[in-house]
Amino acid sequence: MSSTLKVDILQDSGGNNLVTSNGSGVITSAGFGKIGQVVTTTKTDTFTLSTGSNTFTDVTGLSATITPSSTSSKIYINFMITYGNSTGSIVKARLLRGTTAICIGDASGSRQQATTGNYNGVASTAMIQALTQNFVDEPSTTSATTYKLQVGTENATLYVNRNSRNDDAARDGIYTSSITLMEVLP
Repeated sequence: MSSTLKVDILQDSGGNNLVTSNGSGVITSAGFGKIGQVVTTTKTDTFTLSTGSNTFTDVTGLSATITPSSTSSKIYINFMITYGNSTGSIVKARLLRGTTAICIGDASGSRQQATTGNYNGVASTAMIQALTQNFVDEPSTTSATTYKLQVGTENATLYVNRNSRNDDAARDGIYTSSITLMEVLP
């Protein structure tokens, strides 16, 4: 035995439309994990962090602001920082919501809490690398929320979007770094 249920609208107990149909097979849903908005910032110029002191420093021009439509929304964050440095050095990146570091490792002795990092064990002025990370944040707000990136380095000058050699020649490049925010609707 088969049954058929035909409806134009499915509503929750509060009278909110969850699913609607126009009768010709076009169905519209109320969200359920859909992406509500996307905000991205791409940094195309360079940034230099002088010889490292293991202090995190804002990367100028590498932040993005999003205004969630619901306090239940989640924010999916993806970032990439392209960089070069000339000596074997630890490079770290940290993600912040406003002034609060998020997506960081647990506190452990004198170690710095960072989002991601890399060690360049080869002293090469031509080397170019990238730090990337994905994270889902739950800011619980409908206010404009800014996410930004900071970098730190152990004992070398760090160059964002270029290598340390920086020759004005076709063999070297100027690169990009970016941060993308996506609102995931409840």
